[in-house]
Amino acid sequence: MTPLDPGIALILLAAGRSERFGGDKLVADYKGKPLWTWAATAAEKAGFQHLYIVMAPRNSIEPGTRWNRVVNAEAVRGMGTSIAAGVAAAQAHERVVIALADMPRVTASHLRTLAQASGPLFTRQSDGKAGCPAAFDRASFAQLRELDGYRGARILAGPDVNMVEPAAPDMLVDIDRRSELDAENAR
Repeated sequence: MTPLDPGIALILLAAGRSERFGGDKLVADYKGKPLWTWAATAAEKAGFQHLYIVMAPRNSIEPGTRWNRVVNAEAVRGMGTSIAAGVAAAQAHERVVIALADMPRVTASHLRTLAQASGPLFTRQSDGKAGCPAAFDRASFAQLRELDGYRGARILAGPDVNMVEPAAPDMLVDIDRRSELDAENAR
């Protein structure tokens, strides 16, 4: 795909503890490759020129040279700290797209849609709520850098929030438990 504007960065969150999974889920096998690589590949194919991956201090992920590693020393305190760390690292950009490393079916075209919009834009989840992946302009960066604990970026979603529909509902599969990974691999 055509490269995106260099002022737009992608932040891939990969610092979770995988407690419900019972082990390091991001390196678990998903259809022949480590789980995290599927979302990373979608980001690379989407045309982002600047890629950030937020990881915990002890992490077994080995991102390629295109990825800027952001170590979140506070990762055990929740996703909010990872969003804050990623946005702080990408603060020179005008827009960021935030994606999750445990969503293997996210598509490059969906990430591009988020990147090329303006203002906050969330993905409509199956329950109708705003969720990830999501994108934000510089005007939201200060609020995102203040996130802490388990509060994610959804707190920026007001009643009139803009959302984009996923091309297919199964694009939003989020692997949290080993049984979910097993079911996906059996498909």
